[in-house]
Amino acid sequence: MLTIMPAESKRSLARDPRTAAGDPEAEAGVQDAGVEELARAADALFYAMRRGRAATAQSAPGLSPAQLALIDPLDRETELPVSRLAAGAAISVPTATRMLQQLEAKGLVSRRRSPADERQVLASLTDEGLGELRLLRARLRERQAKALLQFAPEERRQLARQLRKLAEVITAVDR
Repeated sequence: MLTIMPAESKRSLARDPRTAAGDPEAEAGVQDAGVEELARAADALFYAMRRGRAATAQSAPGLSPAQLALIDPLDRETELPVSRLAAGAAISVPTATRMLQQLEAKGLVSRRRSPADERQVLASLTDEGLGELRLLRARLRERQAKALLQFAPEERRQLARQLRKLAEVITAVDR
């Protein structure tokens, strides 16, 4: 098994007398250090992406990052229950309902009772809401492209594969 570790970890490993003796606890600590480094890098990426989304969302008056996350699935499916939108955005149904009411007042979303189940409320984007969402998404992709063009094409492909794999692993752990 090939273990890649930063130079700093190698230096601290070389100074640790337990490692020279083959101490399993010390070796586990080195592996944990790699996991910790990756977790911190993933956190940094998450926060940087979140800041980028927030900055992009602020460029479109009236849509917060949370509202964007809530209505994003409505571009792919024309009408969804509020409960599914809430679950996808990782917020409560009452919070989603309040947000959708605000978006409805701005003319971006429409809501109606489900004909199949009166207890269920369905939400959809208005033409204006769809246009706003697509404009915001285009601005976000433009912003991301500026950053991602710093990588060579092969690096971008490798990074995309690794990020998809990381997303799959994290999703599997959450199940």
